[in-house]
Amino acid sequence: MPYVSDYPEPPLPKCGTWHFHHPERPEFDPALPAYIDGVTGRTLSRADVKNDSLRMVTGLRKLGVKRGDTTCIWGLNSLEWIQAAWGCMAAGMTISPANYAFSPKELAYQINNSGSTVIFTEPWLLENLDKARPMVDKPIPDSHVILLCLPKDKPQPSRYKCVSELYLMPGRAEAFSGEQIHDTQFLCYSSGTTGLPKGVMSTHWNFTSQMQCLKPSYQKLGPNDRMLGFVPLSHTYGVTMVLQQPFSVGACAVILPRFDEIACLRALEKFKVVHTLIVPPIVIVLLNSEHLPKFDLSSLRTLMSAAAPLGKDLIDAFLARLPHCRITQGYGLTETSPICHIFCGEEAVAGREGWVGRLLPYYQARLVDPATGKDAEEGQPGELYLRGPCVMKGYHNNPEATAKTMDGDWFITGDVLIRDNAGWYKVVDRVKELIKYKGFQVPPAELEALLLTHPKIKDVGVVGVYDASQATELPTAFVCIDPEEDISTAEKRAWFDKEIQAWVAARAARHKRLGGGVHVVDAIPKTPSGKILRRFLRDRAEKERAERIQLTGTAKL
Repeated sequence: MPYVSDYPEPPLPKCGTWHFHHPERPEFDPALPAYIDGVTGRTLSRADVKNDSLRMVTGLRKLGVKRGDTTCIWGLNSLEWIQAAWGCMAAGMTISPANYAFSPKELAYQINNSGSTVIFTEPWLLENLDKARPMVDKPIPDSHVILLCLPKDKPQPSRYKCVSELYLMPGRAEAFSGEQIHDTQFLCYSSGTTGLPKGVMSTHWNFTSQMQCLKPSYQKLGPNDRMLGFVPLSHTYGVTMVLQQPFSVGACAVILPRFDEIACLRALEKFKVVHTLIVPPIVIVLLNSEHLPKFDLSSLRTLMSAAAPLGKDLIDAFLARLPHCRITQGYGLTETSPICHIFCGEEAVAGREGWVGRLLPYYQARLVDPATGKDAEEGQPGELYLRGPCVMKGYHNNPEATAKTMDGDWFITGDVLIRDNAGWYKVVDRVKELIKYKGFQVPPAELEALLLTHPKIKDVGVVGVYDASQATELPTAFVCIDPEEDISTAEKRAWFDKEIQAWVAARAARHKRLGGGVHVVDAIPKTPSGKILRRFLRDRAEKERAERIQLTGTAKL
């Protein structure tokens, strides 16, 4: 029998995301702050969010944008990003967020694959957008490029409008009912385990259900509470837990463009933040921060870590510095919208460090023995299968990938978990080959395909090697090269390593760079069918790492 949640099941309304968040809510004063710019202090009230989004509907219609069209929002976290998202939601559009660090080629791929016809971006990204536009299948007119900035910050002269210039007379938000609630609301891109990134079709039903399922299980926030949001809005984690969840309970999200140590500490103090979202590498930064004692963080109650496992040692060390706080963890995937397991600060007790909590309401779970395909024995590890109202509709224009990831209505996560008799889960391994770098997912196959275009590289295998000093995996490449290439000395090998790293850095997003280095090998180990045996590469990298530490005292690869 599948495992089920022991949380109470809240009602699941059948409506679109915009109408879910904007009914008449007498318990929430429209003047309440909804979002605050953590750098400037500029504020959007709940009324601002609603009214501006309705005015943007009219502006988008004037551009010829229709219900069901797709828009790409490409930029750092900002109030303008948020305004663009709410306006597009009200207009009935599908939103495809893109990582600000994307190269022109990566951006063009997502625009083409998603079918985006409108691009919201920042002025400083226009140069890369211009480089991407020749690679875009369907030309995007300048009128459909909207700048994420205030009019005073718009480059002059400019052929582009900014977000607020789309605000015209209030329009009507598109309603979704019946089968329409299964229309795609967000199309975030998940790298998956192989091939190019895949668009995850997350529906209105997925997100409204997620909001409801979080209420009995997530950290309790209310109208007088503020949380800090620097996790990327381009990721489902940010779309759900920064853009939507605080708004759904009347709380205020303090927005930072991205994580910066001083800006983060300053915002925590200035805005009396009670809760923040983190990923494990940020715990390392704050744990070693010489600036932390200079700020009053007495308001901070809880930090929720997600996107990668956070171990007991790091949690204990961090709480020794901030003993009044509690660290909670959650687990989920882009395909599950995203949270499926979680626990709140009141449940954070000794002995639970490293666990990701209990199953959210309405989810059902199985732990399957990968070797037998049968459910694992009670208390034994197994690959997590999930089903429920928050599981994606499928991968956009990729039925083959969808079929490989779904077993009927069960989503196959690729992660191996254990469950104790109290219903708590812990991630212990993964079947997938994804590299998890500081909360981002890096597909080895994508880097391998890129490296094989280098004229000196004949074959390649990429793996992630864990670096405890940064609490993250580092993409590490093993390459076979032309025999004529001279790497006979340590100096020449080091030069080759730097050359390849720089070459990749010029062609891939920051989180895809080869932080673990480049290692020359005679052959890439493979199965008879040609599948790379990554475990042998990972074992070799870890062995070389251990030998280097023993000889030099440093873990640098």
